[in-house]
Amino acid sequence: MQVSSTQRLAGIIEIGPGGLVLKSDGGGTWQLENASAARKLVGSHVEIVGQRCGFNGLVCDEIRVPGEIRREGLKLRLEFLIAAALVAYGLYAIAIALITTLG
Repeated sequence: MQVSSTQRLAGIIEIGPGGLVLKSDGGGTWQLENASAARKLVGSHVEIVGQRCGFNGLVCDEIRVPGEIRREGLKLRLEFLIAAALVAYGLYAIAIALITTLG
């Protein structure tokens, strides 16, 4: 399924036939993907940030209870870590090549 733009929704998490769902305040039901941590919030009013997937799927990036203090954590994306590792490896290879040709 194609993932689309970021959605910000509020509603109540419930258990549906296919797993966890969000009954949104604006009406409608969203099937929650990647939301195993939300099991402890079943029956709670929450705010969810995620990517729409398919007709009514929502791949969750963040789930929180309204009014909860948000801790800003360090988020490192895997793509940036891989790119940094490749750059570091390239610099290491250049340094080793210079040392072997000059030494």
